[in-house]
Amino acid sequence: MAEYYFDIETYTTGQKAVPEEDKIITIQYQPIRISTGQTIGDLTILKEWESSEEEIVTDFYNRFFNGKSIWDFIPVGYNLNFEWEFLIEKFEKYLGKKFTSRDIHYTRPCLDIKPIFVLLNKGNFVGCGLDKFTNKPVDGRVIKKYYENKQYSEIEQYIKIETEAFLEFLQKINSNIGKLRE
Repeated sequence: MAEYYFDIETYTTGQKAVPEEDKIITIQYQPIRISTGQTIGDLTILKEWESSEEEIVTDFYNRFFNGKSIWDFIPVGYNLNFEWEFLIEKFEKYLGKKFTSRDIHYTRPCLDIKPIFVLLNKGNFVGCGLDKFTNKPVDGRVIKKYYENKQYSEIEQYIKIETEAFLEFLQKINSNIGKLRE
C-alpha cells in the first residue's frame, strides 16, 4: 500500500472556501508509514505560482489517479473531505473527469484524523483545528495574506511546519494506541 500525508492550500476570495470559485494554490504529499507515522520519502509541494492551478491539478491526477489503483494513493490527513471536494471540482474543470463524492469518499481507502481532534475538543467541531492540539502555531487563514503579498516562501514554511505537526501527532497516536486496546 502507498500511504501519503496529504493536504492542499487554497486561496479563498470570500469568508469560506468554495471549490467552484476559489483556487488550489498548493497540493502537498509525503510518503509515510501509517503504522508509525514515520516518513519514508520527501515532502512534495506542487505550487500554483510556479506554473498554474491547472498544471498542479493535472500533475497530481496523473501521478495518483490516471490508470492507478485506489491502493496506489492512500491519503492520510486532517479534514480530507475539504481536499476531495476541491479536487472533484478541479478534475472536472481541467480534465473533464467527473468524480462524485461517492467515488472519492466511500470507495477510496483513507485515514482522516479530524474526528480525534473533535473528541479531544470535548465533542466540539468549532476550535478543533490542528493548531489547537499540536505545535502548529497558526491556522490556515494566514495563507490568504501570504498569497496576496506574494510571500511564497512563507507559504512553503507554513506547509512544512503543518506537515511536521501533523506527523508528530500521528506518531503520538501510534505510540499510544496500545493503551486504547487494553
